[in-house]
Amino acid sequence: MIKILLIFTVGLFEQILYTAYIISVTKRQKYISSLLMLVYMSLYLLIVAYALKDTNTISLLIAYALACGIGNLITMTIETRKKKNEE
Repeated sequence: MIKILLIFTVGLFEQILYTAYIISVTKRQKYISSLLMLVYMSLYLLIVAYALKDTNTISLLIAYALACGIGNLITMTIETRKKKNEE
């Protein structure tokens, strides 16, 4: 259970970084987007390598997928609120 929570937490953080990366690319922020991609890809590769070594791979990948969806939702909600406040 601890492994699933760990994968979920890291996946959530990783997806928040990835969505922030996409937003920074659309705003043409080249240094911020490059740094975000470096951190995102490092976390992504670590998660996949960790999950593939485990005997309980399916549950870890499901936890990761859920975290990605929630992380994206959180980041997009924050971005939408920021845009509404700017108007």
